[in-house]
Formats: sequence, structure tokens, C-alpha cells
Amino acid sequence: MKYNYNYRDKDGNPAPPYLWVNGCQVWNPTQSLYAEHGYLPYVPPQPSEEELAEQAKQARISELKMLLAESDYKAIKFAEGWLTGDEYAYTKAQRQEWRDEINQLESGE
Repeated sequence: MKYNYNYRDKDGNPAPPYLWVNGCQVWNPTQSLYAEHGYLPYVPPQPSEEELAEQAKQARISELKMLLAESDYKAIKFAEGWLTGDEYAYTKAQRQEWRDEINQLESGE
């Protein structure tokens, strides 16, 4: 791959794909480096299926941990006696489900 950051024409003048703007040489988006000048663009590597799956798994774990953190105040209220067992039962069951899912994802099952 060729990258030419100082491309000049036969007379030594800046040639496409660059323009001069306020005395500065900048990229000319109307010119194509690819076909007209034989240069190749940088194309970042695409993640594999395994990497995408791992990213999705980590995103889900982060989401579940955020849900746990957002419901911590209810656990504290229950521990301090501001919520009854009946009021906290649904939240407790939901938090346990989230912890179980986190454990399952982290163990790779």
C-alpha cells in the first residue's frame, strides 16, 4: 500500500488529492486516491464473529451490572428497614436473576 502525504505534480505544485486552504494543504474530498492515483485507503480490520460475540457478551454484562447498581438503593432501604420484605421481594428476585445471568455469562456456559 502506498500513502503519499506530499503528492506533487510534474511541476512540483501540490496536485490532487490535496487543496490549499488558507495557506494549508488539506485533503480534497472530490478527488479519488484509489483509482486515479493508485493509492489505497486505510481500512480498519473487521472484527471476527468470535470478537463480535465477546463484545456483545461484555455489553450485556455491563448492562446487568448497571441495573444492579441502579437498584442498590432499594437494597439499602430494605437493610435499613425503610422497605418491608413484601415491598422488596420483587426487586430481590430481579436482582438475583441479574446476578445469575452475569455468573452464567462470565463462566461461559
